[in-house]
Amino acid sequence: MAIEEMNVENFGSMINNIIAGICFFEYENNEFTTIFANDGFFRMLGYSKAVGLGYLKNVRMSIIPEDLPIFEQAIADILKDDGSVEVEFRTVTASGGLRWLQVRGNLYAREGSRYVIVCVIQDITEKKNIEEELRQQAERLHILSEAEGEKILDYNAKTDVLIVRTSGDYASTGETVVDRYMQRNGELTIHSEDAARFRLVMKGLLKSPGHQEIEVRTKKFDKDYVWYQMNLTSLLGAEGYVTRIVGRLINIHEKKLQEINLQLRAKRDALTKLHEKDAAIQLIQNLLIEEMESDTLNALVIVDMDNFKKLQALLGQAQCNNILVETGIYLSEMVKGIDVVGRIDVDKFILYIRNINNYSDIDKLTAEIVHKVCYKIPYNREEIRVTCSVGAAVFPYHGATYEDLFDKASRAIARVKAGGKHNYRIYDAAYTMAYHAIRKHNNVAYDPEKGMELDWDTEDMIMRILFEDDILESALQSVIELITVHYKFHRGFICGNERGSLPLSKPARFSVHGYEMGSESKEHQELRRVVYEVLYDSFKNCSIIHEYDIVVDELRYYFQSEGIKSMLYYPITSKGEFQGAIIFENHEDVQLELETHVMEEIRSLFRIVEAHILQIGLMDRLQDFATQIKMLDNLDSYVYIINADTYELSFLNKKVLMKAPDVKIGDICYKALQHKDAPCEDCIFNRMNRHDPHERHTEEMFNYSLRCWCRTSASWLECKDENMLGLLNCIDISEYFMG
Repeated sequence: MAIEEMNVENFGSMINNIIAGICFFEYENNEFTTIFANDGFFRMLGYSKAVGLGYLKNVRMSIIPEDLPIFEQAIADILKDDGSVEVEFRTVTASGGLRWLQVRGNLYAREGSRYVIVCVIQDITEKKNIEEELRQQAERLHILSEAEGEKILDYNAKTDVLIVRTSGDYASTGETVVDRYMQRNGELTIHSEDAARFRLVMKGLLKSPGHQEIEVRTKKFDKDYVWYQMNLTSLLGAEGYVTRIVGRLINIHEKKLQEINLQLRAKRDALTKLHEKDAAIQLIQNLLIEEMESDTLNALVIVDMDNFKKLQALLGQAQCNNILVETGIYLSEMVKGIDVVGRIDVDKFILYIRNINNYSDIDKLTAEIVHKVCYKIPYNREEIRVTCSVGAAVFPYHGATYEDLFDKASRAIARVKAGGKHNYRIYDAAYTMAYHAIRKHNNVAYDPEKGMELDWDTEDMIMRILFEDDILESALQSVIELITVHYKFHRGFICGNERGSLPLSKPARFSVHGYEMGSESKEHQELRRVVYEVLYDSFKNCSIIHEYDIVVDELRYYFQSEGIKSMLYYPITSKGEFQGAIIFENHEDVQLELETHVMEEIRSLFRIVEAHILQIGLMDRLQDFATQIKMLDNLDSYVYIINADTYELSFLNKKVLMKAPDVKIGDICYKALQHKDAPCEDCIFNRMNRHDPHERHTEEMFNYSLRCWCRTSASWLECKDENMLGLLNCIDISEYFMG
């Protein structure tokens, strides 16, 4: 139905008296226009119709800030094809009161960028208040139970009031009263998995006198539950029907957990004899609850057999079963008795390793798994290599729940698969290692002479930090810490110029203990001034600057006042203009001397950091394409955005940065990609109509920076802040082309 064809007058006359909100909205360019709202909506919130329409037009202004993300996500979900959503949030009424609203919304019609949304809105404030009241009562109830361990239950069927009190002598503060208990379904404090069984027992006892024993989990606070054994007895009243249910509640939590763990450990996968999926997951969840307050390192590890479906087709199921059994034996031998090993899919295993001494142990364990789970199987006078990919996440750094840890380990293993398989990866390994080695042991003085030996490739760690941390300042802070400690510097920082050309609110910095910087605001101001006005005027490229070589008085004074003996300086530039700098300092008497290969390694790291910062800046300018750029960053192809007028590279995705770290944003495309001194005569953009935003062109060419043949597709990007931006998407076809 077209939007203009909507007619809600007849519909409105039928629903105006309903005490609930029924509204139609037109949504375009993030703005709401009310097509129809029934009178019941305005009465529900206490608005006049005129004021209420203003409220709907500026609805975001009346929603509690903490609930706005829920509201925005609901809008995004509705705008999808056949979108529908149910959401709850808090809003302020005309009288200033706080009300809970439940909104059920559906996409009614769409034309271009215009959408029509229909919503049914109900006031659920009373329901929410009851839930909060019960939560508070449950909290009080279980605080008492922790002190006494046992409770007395007394339910009055005539008044529908439940009283729970601690056993023995008690005062009025030792009891909890819940009115309208069965009216509220009699289960609001019971775990959802036990609720139906508990309700059935209660209804059975209310029908006739009797006795029942039941084990259930009751709510402790917002999320936690405790196991109780309920011994319940129903009593016949003078009226001839059951009027009371009384009983004892005995805390059996520890005993029950032990029983469950024994049962779970008995549930084994028929083939590998490891824990089956559900048992392994529950065991890990139980261990995580136990270790919530501990200070130990634990690891969740996923082992995924590579190309297993192809192996099944080649070798047959029987031989593949033998491979799985042998893998299960290897994994069982690697772990301690307190650890968990399970099979969670046809070709996937999970391990939960407890009480790890240090972070390097996790790295060694995952590397050992990759090494051991590697077989050579004879096949048609040849050998087939069977390998695995491993991903790991660390408790508590990467999460405190099974879901969080499994998600992080899965993301790590996805990176391994994308990188060629038969390897291992620890989620965000570099940042976690830096956190563990630097922050966790702040009481241990760092020795600049020893530095920090890393077990992983430094460049790979820097890439992980930059691409896995969505907050730029946070990522740069981790990078600065890592480089400072690894290369034995004393201070390091990244800052922008005075014009704020970089997307940094303040410099990212790190100082080894004993070499801290001075007053933050004053230091930042002086630092930027010195870097911009003096350093770049004297040093246009990456340089090591010694105090005794300085000829500029102002710069020499800065070195002396800060105690700097030597400095490694790298200017960040774009389009030939200075944007900021990456700087590392040495404050000891010995001068900063770096071997050639170390200097090249550091310079390569700086280029990666520079490209990432400039790329984030580009994304800030290209807000229209922010979502698309994030998608481009994760494509398994080489993606560039180029200014077709100036030939400057405006964007490089992760795959380009990893394959060609010397290429950076601001470079001239024909120089950086094709190693030419002048624009390409057959430039792909010259073959396209600049006035047709839908123009596309594809051709095959050799990319010298990537050293491979690519099928390159070109298209235009329209952006008000940039001129003639072209998008290149390059797919490596070397194997096909050479064949």
